[in-house]
Amino acid sequence: MNCLRQRGITLVEALIASVVMGAGLLALLQAHLRFHAPAEQARQRAQALQLAQRDLESLRGTGEPAQEADATDGVFTLQRRVRDLAGGLQAVRLEVAWSDRGGQAHALALHALVAAPDPSFSGALALAEPAVTLRAPTRRGGDDGAP
Repeated sequence: MNCLRQRGITLVEALIASVVMGAGLLALLQAHLRFHAPAEQARQRAQALQLAQRDLESLRGTGEPAQEADATDGVFTLQRRVRDLAGGLQAVRLEVAWSDRGGQAHALALHALVAAPDPSFSGALALAEPAVTLRAPTRRGGDDGAP
C-alpha cells in the first residue's frame, strides 16, 4: 500500500515539474521575441534607407529632371515628391513606408537637392586620367611557363 501512495506523489510531482518547465519555456520564448523585435525593425529600417538611397542615386545618375513617382515591391512602398527650385535645382522627398510583422506601420523620409548636370561636362569623365594604371602581368624570372 505504501508503494502505491509513493507512486501517486511522484506522478503529482512530475506533473508540477512539467507545468513549471512549460511556464519557464514560455517566458524564455517571450523574452526572445521581445529582444528580437528591435533587431528586425533595425534591419527593415536599413533596407528602407538603402532603397531610398538607391532611388536618389539613380536620379542623380540619369542627368534628367526628377519626376514624381510611386512604387511598391510588396513589402516597401516608395513615394517620390519633387519640387522645382531656382537655378535648376529640384527638392526631392523620398518616403519609404512598410509594415512590420505585427502590422505596425513604419516610414522614413529622405530629403535631398538634385541639380541638373551641366551639358558642358558630359565628356569630362571620358577625358579624365584613370586613378590606377593597369599593366600587363610580368613573368617571374626563371619561369618559362612549364608546369
